[in-house]
This record gives sequence, C-alpha cells and structure tokens, in this order.
Amino acid sequence: MSIGKAIASIRKEHDLTQEAFGAYFYVTRQTVSNWENEKNYPDLQTLVQISDTFHVSLDSLIKEDETMIAAIDKERLVGAFKKKQSRMDMFTGSGTGLLVGCLFAPISQRTYIAAGLAVACILIGWYLKARYDKKILKMVEDDAR
Repeated sequence: MSIGKAIASIRKEHDLTQEAFGAYFYVTRQTVSNWENEKNYPDLQTLVQISDTFHVSLDSLIKEDETMIAAIDKERLVGAFKKKQSRMDMFTGSGTGLLVGCLFAPISQRTYIAAGLAVACILIGWYLKARYDKKILKMVEDDAR
C-alpha cells in the first residue's frame, strides 16, 4: 500500500475529515489531499508524528512505497552533499581571503608562510571539488542506466 492510501485509510478509520486530520499536524486540508492523491509526500518528521499519534508503525507507512523510499534516500544524499559543499567553500574561501590579505601585508617571512597556507587551502578546496564533481557524475550515470 502506498503512503497516500495508508494516510487515507488511517484518516477514515478514525472518522476524521481531511481538515481535522491536517489540524493534528498543522497542515491544511489541501496538503492532506495532496498526500492522499500522492501529488507530494509528508516529510519524515510528519510521518513520525502520524505514526505516534495513530499508533501505526512507521515501517508499515514507508516500507511498501518505493517512491517514498527513493525520496528519503535522495533527501539524505542531498544533505550529505550540502555538508561536503560547505567544507569545499570553507577551504577555498578561507584560502582566498588569506591570500588577498597577504597581498596587502608588508613582506616578511610570516607573509610567505601565510601565502603558502592560503595556496594550500585553495588547492585542498579544488581537490575536494574535483572529488565531489566525480561522485555527482557517477551518480548521474548510474541513474541514467
């Protein structure tokens, strides 16, 4: 059974209108209708709330719906990639800022050391970006198959 059908079944078992069901989770009647018609899905936190409120196992809500499983996996991957993206931006940005600062600093041994660290940070950021892009391309190729 899909999540939409499961939500409709739970709602009808408890003799709730879409509006009353939505009130439990602070969403509109239209949102509940969209869930039931599988135009979109509730987020994971809302699914947990539905499970807790109506004493239905989360496993029974999610497990049989392949589309929902794919959506959760995609959400998890996007979160992981955003974390990696922020790490790349941190290295590249801090390296660039440090290098620009070195351009305006008086020339000394410390300036050369700071410039070396700046270049190293930029190179690390570029390396992480190359690995990131390679993983993205591999995922796209795998999805195309």
